[in-house]
Amino acid sequence: MFSAAETRTSMRQVLFSFFLLSSLLIPGRATLADDEIVRHRLGDLTITDPWAKSAIGEHNVKLFFEFQNHGDRDDQLLAFRSSINHGENRIIAVEAADGKRALSDIPALILPAGGHTFELSEIGYFLQLDGLDRPILMGSTFTVELVFERAGTIEMAFSGRFHSPKLTRRIRAAAERGDIEALRALRPAP
Repeated sequence: MFSAAETRTSMRQVLFSFFLLSSLLIPGRATLADDEIVRHRLGDLTITDPWAKSAIGEHNVKLFFEFQNHGDRDDQLLAFRSSINHGENRIIAVEAADGKRALSDIPALILPAGGHTFELSEIGYFLQLDGLDRPILMGSTFTVELVFERAGTIEMAFSGRFHSPKLTRRIRAAAERGDIEALRALRPAP
């Protein structure tokens, strides 16, 4: 009999292996979102690789991207909206304490000046669309409008995925180099 921790570890390893194999062994499967960096410019902001965590059977979807604020003043993401949902649009902060994650809604997301790269993730900040009108499947795309205090408004396409485009590029690069150690380092922690 396996313990719950052993079962979770085994499941993570199986899922990782599946995603790795599907990314590497099926050469015709590559898409623009897998191979090329997608960048949007709006004023002093650069928004890179917008993607949505695929949500089959869920009524919400999490949105992620990287950003840089090249200006000399902070900006804020004040709101976002999409035609694919009828529920709330939430900016969520994730805090870890005592080995547990706590989620809280925040009114705006500050984009610090200075040109540093920040990535939205499930262990920091992310955006969430609630009350989806349809499931977000891997490979599907939909548009989201982002509203910033200083830079203004931009509409961009988000792609349904299981993990970030950046991770896919790292896996492909390590595989093309034959760097087994780098691939092992990308494996989920037990």
